[in-house]
Amino acid sequence: MSKVRVVSFAMILLTILCLGDIIDFAGDGRYVGATGPWAFRANPAGIVENELRQLLISNTLRFGTSNVRSFSVSLIQPAKDSLAGVLSLSSDFSDLNKERLGFLYGVAGRSGNVDLGLNIGLERIKESSVENYSVFIDVGVRGKFVEDGYAYYSIAVKKFRVWSSDSDLMNKADIGAGISLEFDQMKFSFDAMYVSNEFWNFAPGAQLNLLPVNLYFAVPFFYAPETSKGSLSLDFGGDVQIGDFNLGVSVYYPFSKQSGSDLFNELSYDWHIDFRVGIKW
Repeated sequence: MSKVRVVSFAMILLTILCLGDIIDFAGDGRYVGATGPWAFRANPAGIVENELRQLLISNTLRFGTSNVRSFSVSLIQPAKDSLAGVLSLSSDFSDLNKERLGFLYGVAGRSGNVDLGLNIGLERIKESSVENYSVFIDVGVRGKFVEDGYAYYSIAVKKFRVWSSDSDLMNKADIGAGISLEFDQMKFSFDAMYVSNEFWNFAPGAQLNLLPVNLYFAVPFFYAPETSKGSLSLDFGGDVQIGDFNLGVSVYYPFSKQSGSDLFNELSYDWHIDFRVGIKW
């Protein structure tokens, strides 16, 4: 499929979804400035704004030379009871005897006008017959520049491995920051993240909130300093609230591939689609 056809398909799909009022693109949670139940994926401080006790289920399919299937189940505790919290179990399986299993526990709370979050995780990565284990932490901060303003800042350190049986993974992390302008129905954001000491990721995006529907659209750009190679990507998705259920989907498409130390790096695949279900009680 040509790049022109892919972009045309994405725009048509986005238009259909917007007019159909069936999805919420904001629920993906993969960016530093993300808020809500899925925010623990990138910034644990973002879950402070979640107001519901929820069970979250996700299934991500990555397609390419080696297809990957990812699955996770998470429990989210809202901040109104005490601290916000998350308990998550995830798995990734590849066609080429690569797999990853992860367990994560996180807490988040508000101090004045600043949200703070911390995740602690355990991870096993298996490639062929070789297994490596790691202990990692995620740290996140989110707050307003001015108390009565609309401008927010976000900072996150993701998957900083404090211990690993693979010395090449020690002290590696994703470090990022973001700024956003947030209004009642619109959000504009820009994130910058240094990924695994290998790639810079610059991601401008916009979000539209039309409850029970929210929509987002982002254009991430990855740059590898060592090879001076850049990769433009397209990211869009969403969810809809139907009673006690929240149903979501996101599509990620890189226009060119790049390999890295992460076996499940999005840039190594042709594209991926992420399905999400949230159940509140």
